[in-house]
Amino acid sequence: MKTSRFERKWFYENVDVNSLLQGIYKSKFNFFESFPLRKVNSIYFDDNELTSIYQNLDGIAEKKKLRVRWYGKKNIITNPVIEIKSKKGFIVNKQTILMNIKKPLPFNDNSINKIKKIISNKIDLAKSLVPTISTHYERYYFISANSNVRATLDKNLSSSMLYKYCNYKVLKNFKYKVLEIKYSLEYDSYVRKNLKNIDSRLSKSSKYVTFSTTTSKVYS
Repeated sequence: MKTSRFERKWFYENVDVNSLLQGIYKSKFNFFESFPLRKVNSIYFDDNELTSIYQNLDGIAEKKKLRVRWYGKKNIITNPVIEIKSKKGFIVNKQTILMNIKKPLPFNDNSINKIKKIISNKIDLAKSLVPTISTHYERYYFISANSNVRATLDKNLSSSMLYKYCNYKVLKNFKYKVLEIKYSLEYDSYVRKNLKNIDSRLSKSSKYVTFSTTTSKVYS
């Protein structure tokens, strides 16, 4: 399954979740909750040259990343899917590929090796993959009254470094929250017009790069 959309992100520090929720509900989009709060987990993969990370750090216009995502407990990989995201500016194309792993897997080396084999069987890759980081957070889901705009708010973000050595139990916690607005390309003018009452600095950075740069010593 492939989708194409705009994605715009804001990163908040020293702001409580309730204040952000009030801002979402009071926006001109008339958001309401579309799905219950749930935990989101991802393992990001890259090649040995860490091309995806350096594309972001170098400010390359067209970027691509591959991750495996699941929901629920971070230590139990349940019904994971492969997601390949390519980004140019704020426009994101995402491809989702089912993995058909029916039994839950523990979050460890053996499971990641199994996942790598499945990825290689499903995707024609020019280079071999290595796990770089895992990310974990809780996510709120919203949709506008006219169903044209979706929003998510992430809190309690954490990550584990997986590159070159794995320590799944060591998490780095982050205090900021992430608001993201997502919508189809044809609604860009409408969204831009109604974004004015959201008081924040728009950021082009993704959680992936934010996590990676805060732990850059591992990559040196």
